Amino acid sequence: MGGHDKKCIGVIAAEVNSIEQRQIMRGIIDRSRELGRRTVVFSNLYNPYEYDTALELENEIYRLIFSRALCGLIMIAESFTNPALQEKLQGLLSQRQDIPVVIIGIYLKALDFPNVRFINANDALDMEELTDHLLDVHHFRRIDLLTGMKENEAAEQRVIGFRRSIVRHQVPMENARVYYGNFWTDSGEAHARRYLSGELELPDAIICANDYMAYGMLDVLIEHGVRVPEQVTVVGYEYIHERIYHAPLLTTYERGRSRLGADAVEIVNLLAAGANPLPYTAPRGRLITGGSCPCGAVHAQLSVELEELREKQKYDKWNVLGTLEQKLTLCSNLDELIQVLGERHYWVRSVQNMYLCLAENWYDATAETPSEYMTCRSIMPWNQHNPPIDCSCFDFQALYANAPDTAVHYYLPLFFEKHFFGCFVLEYHHADTYDDIFRNWMKSISIGLMFLCMKNDIRYLLQCQNLSEQLDSLTGLYNQRGFEAALQAKMRSDPSPIYAIALRIGAIKTDMSAEGQAVQSQLLQQTAEVFRLLHLEEALCAHTEMQTFVCAGFPCESQEQCDRICEKITAVLLHHSSVCRTVGMETVVITSMLLPADTTAAGCIREMNAALDEQADALALLRTQPHAETLFSVRNRIYRMELCTADSICRQYSFSTGYFRQIYKELFGISFHQDMIRARVFCAIFLLLTTVQSIAAIAEQCGYEDGNYFLRQFQKITGLTPGQYRKNG
Repeated sequence: MGGHDKKCIGVIAAEVNSIEQRQIMRGIIDRSRELGRRTVVFSNLYNPYEYDTALELENEIYRLIFSRALCGLIMIAESFTNPALQEKLQGLLSQRQDIPVVIIGIYLKALDFPNVRFINANDALDMEELTDHLLDVHHFRRIDLLTGMKENEAAEQRVIGFRRSIVRHQVPMENARVYYGNFWTDSGEAHARRYLSGELELPDAIICANDYMAYGMLDVLIEHGVRVPEQVTVVGYEYIHERIYHAPLLTTYERGRSRLGADAVEIVNLLAAGANPLPYTAPRGRLITGGSCPCGAVHAQLSVELEELREKQKYDKWNVLGTLEQKLTLCSNLDELIQVLGERHYWVRSVQNMYLCLAENWYDATAETPSEYMTCRSIMPWNQHNPPIDCSCFDFQALYANAPDTAVHYYLPLFFEKHFFGCFVLEYHHADTYDDIFRNWMKSISIGLMFLCMKNDIRYLLQCQNLSEQLDSLTGLYNQRGFEAALQAKMRSDPSPIYAIALRIGAIKTDMSAEGQAVQSQLLQQTAEVFRLLHLEEALCAHTEMQTFVCAGFPCESQEQCDRICEKITAVLLHHSSVCRTVGMETVVITSMLLPADTTAAGCIREMNAALDEQADALALLRTQPHAETLFSVRNRIYRMELCTADSICRQYSFSTGYFRQIYKELFGISFHQDMIRARVFCAIFLLLTTVQSIAAIAEQCGYEDGNYFLRQFQKITGLTPGQYRKNG
């Protein structure tokens, strides 16, 4: 995993755009900036109360918590209401006991690991203060409380605070009635009807233990002519910023959420530094007055809320009435898709940068898991000419390299049913989050990417229509079905073990553009031609997948002979095809193996694919090393037999000679000088096997003036003289 700069605090949230979490995030972001910590946020988009298989993949985003770049984690626990998701997070956090974790919300025994601290606002104290206001300022003496579900921790804490105030003010308990609801509008509506029907006597004031129940109650009371606050005062709790949709304007209580976020950062920062935080004191909230109690509204506060509403309506209109989704489905490649997004970047409020980060196998519908490595491209119009950022999904530093240290990055899942593409990253340079309507933006991108995948499949099918059940028309070799049938037949007729070779072209880098697909098709045809040049077509050779070839059953008596064939395939491929000029030799992986006699043909293919996957992962890891792209480019040049020396390369890339030689050997496991010799020998192998030129002419063409020196170097690399190699080839 990349990114060892442990300045980042990770935030685990669900549907982080909700108002309650936005308040917490402001505290987290502001305090992290003050402490010099970077903030990365992992959130899903939909977060349904009940499990929904269509949305299951969005929660893969939480696997990013395994990044070694994190010094600690903050989890906003109250946002996770789905039991299946809670269980998933419990399993993930159980594996991250190496860093401090602060959970904002009620205590959960299942998450009480040794490295976890719980903090929360003091609901009882908040409710006591809200009740005090009604008793001290308005002198009410008959007050009802509608709280949440029985035995729910938050609901019961609010009952405790209410009763504490009642007892302290010596109000008779029969004048302070407690009723239970469900924290949603329907229980507020139902309770209001109990007053209207005469089942319950209307008190002086009704406290609803959250705003949703208060809104339901207000709507029903006003509809039936009850005057609020003249006949009854109604107050809420939590301040969810929706009171302008109801009349009269609700008096409510804002919990100290922003302070909670800041405190969580403070605790993580201390624990990460090895210090021990002081015992925690919950933050106090504040009363937000409105027209539902005699206090009336504060006009400055109302003005702020109205401005937020106007701003929200503007972005909602752009996203709902715009044609983003249609435009994205018409794109034929990623460049066009990014351009369309860039033209509408202003639809996402207050964001400074946005990255489309796609797993390297994002387009492969058959892939069981997304690749760890991804390519990130900024969609902002002024950044679209910048080169893509190739990095591990765990390497948060890669995106911070182009951002101020005070930026916050939100990592959000891009998926379509069972297909996980990667993530979309939002970058803010101040304490902010995205809006609810941003889901439309993300949904449109996912649909656009899915259309690109389907178009790619159609383009490939049009290029190589397989009219045969057994053959691949693009290459003329067996397809996978034909190969399995032929190999199975061979195994039945000859029980002895079979040597096989598997080859993958473009294993870690694929261009999805139309031009890139044309290059890919040409490479596949050139690779099939390599098998024919080496007279391997008499064996069982197949193009089994988009980028993969297998060959089995060629005459071979030892692993050494099989490895020799791998060497020949590689040498001819590098010089007969355009691989070094297009996808790069670093994207080619090849492996040889002895297939057991007791396995099936399908099992053989699985085993060979697994070996190729392992090599491809190792190559992808090399790409994350310093100067990797530069060194890969240099290596492709020397295998293309371009005239270059260590001195000329060092001048071009501003390396010292010693440093260049050091990093080259560290990356490729061979010195630059020895790799130059190997490149010349591979060129000689190609000419020996595919031409009738004399050995002297081949030596000269490969840059050797001394024929004897060429013979010695060739034999040192291959173990054979050029004459023996040609004869055995």
